[in-house]
Amino acid sequence: TANKFGFEEVMSIRFTDMHKMGGGVTVGRVTSSGFIMGGEKLIADETSSEGGSTPGANVFGGQRNPDDLVYVFDASYCSGNGLVGVALSDGTLRLLNGRGICVSILSLPGCESHLTSFSWDSTGTRIATCVATGHLILWEVDIGDGKGKAVASCVAVLEGGHQMGRPLFGAKYCGGYTEELLVSWGVDGRVCLWDSRSHGQIHAPISTLLHKQSYPIYAVDVANRTHKDENNYETVFTSLAVAGGRDGGFLGVPVYVYDVAR
Repeated sequence: TANKFGFEEVMSIRFTDMHKMGGGVTVGRVTSSGFIMGGEKLIADETSSEGGSTPGANVFGGQRNPDDLVYVFDASYCSGNGLVGVALSDGTLRLLNGRGICVSILSLPGCESHLTSFSWDSTGTRIATCVATGHLILWEVDIGDGKGKAVASCVAVLEGGHQMGRPLFGAKYCGGYTEELLVSWGVDGRVCLWDSRSHGQIHAPISTLLHKQSYPIYAVDVANRTHKDENNYETVFTSLAVAGGRDGGFLGVPVYVYDVAR
């Protein structure tokens, strides 16, 4: 018999200027099966003026965004800490708990571009944010006891691997169980490999794994395979699935698989 899966909206969240109350995060609708405990419901007036941002706030889009709205570019839940991260058009990454409360705002002073994507590591203590300028920002996150605010610190700014001024589309932690490496990709057709433990200003990646000038790379996934020899010595093999290109035609965007040799 076929399994049936239900798909139900349990919460809607609106993002505005980070300087507003609650870090610019408003919980709109919560259903009876939502994450609010004790039967509590939070209802916000979705027609209120909270949708826009205050004058002078970091909101981008020019004439395409006359109402200065803050748009969501990426969101991801981390099972390691129970938080949801949301990458936004104002250049901030906001971390929310299960009740939709903003527990931390990650933002660099002077950032004049939107975030396109971000990635958690498996422990939920590290984050890599991708900026439309071609920069990759590394953060460390301390969630304390998990009941209050999370404290995030910028530890590294990675540049030079991708073409400056052209957006990154994503990044992913890799390199075995300890995730010592990080791959990034973007519109410039490059897949770059970085030291995920980097600190400070980094001007070049460890390696440029792929450079296809003729097409952008939209998505990358990483798979690790382990093999033990007769002496029980374990070797980890890494493969990358890369989606991108301009030669897909009506069949869609092609996917290429690469083995990463160390």
